[in-house]
Amino acid sequence: MRIKFELVLLIAWLGCLGCAGYLVAPVLFAHLPKMTAGDLAGKLFHYVSYIGLAATVGLLLSGCLNERCGFIKSARGRWLLFAGALTLINEFLITPVIVALKTNTHHWLPERFGDSFAAWHGVSQTVYLLTFICLLALAWSWAQWLGKR
Repeated sequence: MRIKFELVLLIAWLGCLGCAGYLVAPVLFAHLPKMTAGDLAGKLFHYVSYIGLAATVGLLLSGCLNERCGFIKSARGRWLLFAGALTLINEFLITPVIVALKTNTHHWLPERFGDSFAAWHGVSQTVYLLTFICLLALAWSWAQWLGKR
């Protein structure tokens, strides 16, 4: 039962991330004015981040209950922690900078690292892609683990 729960969480997170970033967002920008598409995509990515954070917590709890400390030391645990950390960084560190630059409000990071919207958007896209790659690696690692059981 736990394995099914874990797979549902992982597939939901991976599917949401892939669909939002690589299917829905490009369609929004292809068919809507740039600002409208950006606002909708931002809201969508916000929801996807929270889905990812909930999945991270659920997978961590399930893995730790199932395998104790061995889960965190496993490849699955490391990929999960890395993907969760990247999601946290994008949602709570990079996204507020992008919002501040769009709304012309104060944020401490652009003062130190530059205030180019395009650069910060590129950083966010890179972190998003790295999260997606981590989730693919996590799915592969999980499949390997299931094959050995």
